[in-house]
Amino acid sequence: MRNLAAATLAAFVVACTPPAARQDVRPLAEGETRLEGVVTKVEDGGYPQFTVTVRPDSGGEDMALYLNAESGADLGGQEPSSFADQNVIAYYTTSDNPLLQDMQRPEGQSILPAGGMPAAADSQYITGMLTGAETATAGDLPDVVTIIDAQNVAHTFELFITDGVVAANGQQVRVQYRPAVRHEITLLHSLLPEH
Repeated sequence: MRNLAAATLAAFVVACTPPAARQDVRPLAEGETRLEGVVTKVEDGGYPQFTVTVRPDSGGEDMALYLNAESGADLGGQEPSSFADQNVIAYYTTSDNPLLQDMQRPEGQSILPAGGMPAAADSQYITGMLTGAETATAGDLPDVVTIIDAQNVAHTFELFITDGVVAANGQQVRVQYRPAVRHEITLLHSLLPEH
């Protein structure tokens, strides 16, 4: 009778124990965070840029992760679009990535081709010298420009540099931007369904 009770108790404990977290693909590097969930959407932002949306297994809101397919991120040999609807482990880093909305000359004229975006409730402004825009962007990814403000603080922004921006390099400009962060994928691996 004792053996039957012990066996029943052991079976109950095994049945009620939550599954252990899946083993990591590799140890996390400094600054990386781990996320496990289901990829609900893969959006092509113009190769090599993608947005991979993951619904966390732990609950909570879906998380949009940026993927640069040419950054050396470990995709386990898969194409970005193949992760749609798959269970995955994602490693990512987080960094400031302010969204540049407009860049203007001191007299208020936009130097961006589309004339900039309207201000939002959380828009912020910086005035300073534009640097890093010596030549127009030649590739598929934006370049990085820097605005050095009156306190000699450098603020960086991603931008597809046009001839109009090149003409303003080394001059005072006023930048309108929205604060934002980027969660950038460093590793994305599919998980086989558990049986």
